Amino acid sequence: MDTHAPRNTWTSLITPALAAGVLGIAATAQPMIGAALVALAAVALFAARPMLGWGLVVLAYPFIYLQLFIGQAVNVPYVDVFALLTTVGLAVRMAYRAWRLGERPRMGGAPGIVPFLLFVGAAALSLVHAEDPMLGVKFLVRPLTFFYLMFIVLPLTLLDRPHRLFTTLRLMFVVGLLAAAMGAWSLIAPPEPGAFRRAVPVIVHGMTPLGTNHNLIAEVLVSVIPIGALLAVFSRGRAQRWYIVGTAFLALITLLTFSRNGWLTLTMESVVLLVAFARARGITWQRIFGIAAPALAVAGVAIGLFSLTTVAQSSNTNRIHLTRIAFEQFRAHPLTGSGIGTFQEAVSRDAWYIADFGTPQEAHGLIQKLLAETGLLGLLTFSWLLAALLGVVLRAYRHAVVTPQWRLILLALLCSASGSIIFQLFNTSYFVSKLWLPIGLAVAAARLAEQKSALRTS
Repeated sequence: MDTHAPRNTWTSLITPALAAGVLGIAATAQPMIGAALVALAAVALFAARPMLGWGLVVLAYPFIYLQLFIGQAVNVPYVDVFALLTTVGLAVRMAYRAWRLGERPRMGGAPGIVPFLLFVGAAALSLVHAEDPMLGVKFLVRPLTFFYLMFIVLPLTLLDRPHRLFTTLRLMFVVGLLAAAMGAWSLIAPPEPGAFRRAVPVIVHGMTPLGTNHNLIAEVLVSVIPIGALLAVFSRGRAQRWYIVGTAFLALITLLTFSRNGWLTLTMESVVLLVAFARARGITWQRIFGIAAPALAVAGVAIGLFSLTTVAQSSNTNRIHLTRIAFEQFRAHPLTGSGIGTFQEAVSRDAWYIADFGTPQEAHGLIQKLLAETGLLGLLTFSWLLAALLGVVLRAYRHAVVTPQWRLILLALLCSASGSIIFQLFNTSYFVSKLWLPIGLAVAAARLAEQKSALRTS
C-alpha cells in the first residue's frame, strides 16, 4: 500500500503549519517561543513528507559542529534537530493514518534492543562513581539513547522501499563530495601557510561545520567510498562515469588527509571488496592472498613510516597520554567504569596533560572511552550491540534466497558500516551520526533485502 496520503488529506495540517512557521520567524524577541513554533511547523511538514526530513538528516549527518543555538541554554547539531523532528513527524503521520484511514502502524523493529538496553544499564551503573551524576544522566538521554532511536530505528521504519534507500545513498554521495571538495580547497588555499600540506576541513563564514582536524574529513569519506562504488555499479552511461570519477576523487582526498586511520580503513575496505569480488568469480584463496598481502604490506609500511615523521609525533604523544589517563580511570573502577561522559573531566584534572596540550580532549579510541567510563560491562555490552547489528546484515547477506543485486548492496553497506566502526577504534566520534547513520543504513538494507527476497520466492 502506498504510504503517501492523498495531497488534499494534508491540507488542514500544512496550512496551520505554515502559519506557525511565520509566527515562529516573527517571534525573534522570544527565541524559545519562536523555536517551538518553528518546530511545530517542521513536525507538520515532515508528517506530510517524512523523506524531506530524512533528506535533511542525511545532508547534515557529518556536520555535527554546525549547531542550532537557542539563547544561552541550548545548542544542538542540526542533524540531531532534523532527526528528532522527522521522528516526531513520522509518529504523527502514523497516528493520523491510523485514525483517519484505519491503517495499522508499520514499525521498522528494533534489532539489537537487548544489548542496547544492557549497555544503557551499564552506563547508568557507572554513574555511581561520577562526581556529578546529573551530567551523566543528561549524557544517557542524549547522545546514548538518542543515537539508537534516531539512526537505527528511524531508518528501519522510514526506508521501506528500495528507491528510498537509493535516494539516501545518493545524498550521502553528495555529502562525501562536499567534504572532499573542502579537503581539496584546503590543499589549494591552506588555512596555515607554510605548515605541512594536507587535506583538512575549511572555515565557512567563520564556522567549521566539519571541525578542524584532518581525521574529520577522512572518517566521512571512508564511509561514503563503498557507497560510491555501489552507485557506479548500478548506474549506466554518463552517470556511471561520474560515479567512478567521484569515488576516485574521494579515495584520493582520503589519502591526502594523511590520516593513518583513513589509510587503514580504506585498505581494509578495499581488501574486503577484493576478496568478495574474487570469491564470486571462483578465484582460489591462494591467489586472493597473493593479491591482498602486498596491498596490506604497502599500507602497513606507509602508516609505519608516516608515524615516525615529526608531523605525527605530536599526535602519537597525545594519544599515548590520553590512553594512559583512560587506563588509570579503568583501573580505578574496572567493572563499572568511572562514569559515562566523564573522560574529558578526568583529562582536565591532569596538570601534566594540560600543560603540554592545553585543552582537554576525548579519548582517541572507542575502546579506551568505554573502558574508562563504563568499564568491562560497558565494553562488553556495546560490543554485543555492534555485533548484533552487523549480524543482521551478515545474515541477510548469507541468506540463500537473497538475489545477487541485493547481496552486492549489502556488501557495500557492510563495508561502509564496518569502516566507520574501524575508524572509531582510533578516533572520537562514538555516539554521533557519523558512526551510526552508516550502520543504520546497512541494517535497513538488510531488512529490505529479506523482504524483497521473501516476496520473490513466495
